[in-house]
Amino acid sequence: MRTIIAKEPDKRITDIFQSNINLMITFVPIFTYTVLPIKSKWLENLKNGYFNWIIFTSFRSWQILMGQIAEKIVCIPDQTKIAVFGSASVAQIKISKGRVDFTAHANDAAEFGLKFINQLSPKQKIAYPASLESSTQIEKCLSTNDIQVYRENIYKPMCIIESTKINEIMVDFKPDSMVFFSSKSVKSFMVNCSTDILEKIKSMQLFALGNPTAKVLRDFSANKIIKPKYPDIYMLSDLINKASETEVKNNYVITKTK
Repeated sequence: MRTIIAKEPDKRITDIFQSNINLMITFVPIFTYTVLPIKSKWLENLKNGYFNWIIFTSFRSWQILMGQIAEKIVCIPDQTKIAVFGSASVAQIKISKGRVDFTAHANDAAEFGLKFINQLSPKQKIAYPASLESSTQIEKCLSTNDIQVYRENIYKPMCIIESTKINEIMVDFKPDSMVFFSSKSVKSFMVNCSTDILEKIKSMQLFALGNPTAKVLRDFSANKIIKPKYPDIYMLSDLINKASETEVKNNYVITKTK
């Protein structure tokens, strides 16, 4: 398969997808990320152990926050427990010597929030470092039993994809499949596609990391969207590998019987 991966090519992503010999890939970054200043009061509360929990919905949020507090706080206080959504994020945090006190398999942030709330006592205080563009699903799920969620937007994505870049890739690379990691990346990519390219995309095999992304992709495809049971990048990679192996076998049969 000739596959567009709609994401910046960091080392982890590159290693995962380049391990498949049946896959020709090209990375197409959709966003760049700008770090935002953190309010001093929020940082002071974190330093003093005011929060009972801190919740991360991505490795990027954890990485950016740890970079922000490296000099002033050094690390998250022991009395503040850490909840993390996503097995890949959990794995990356642990590789980076980080602590994870709670995680759970979930299809999206809302489902994770519902599972996480069972760990909480009434009136507990939750720190939530997030992207400026993140939804309010977590806050809504946890708004019960006088639980207080202190959200702090610590970075914002900036769209960098352009129609000229997409046209160039479609002509030069001639993809037959695409991989998307978020519903926002789908929308940002598709809005920059011409009518002709959108028609081509309809016949491609599209892959999504999770349910929200798959739901948005359905509007752009005539085929079934392939996604893992849970938003796990390793499970997604396995599905892409199986699809590419099937394509190789089908092409072999066609060639052999001519």
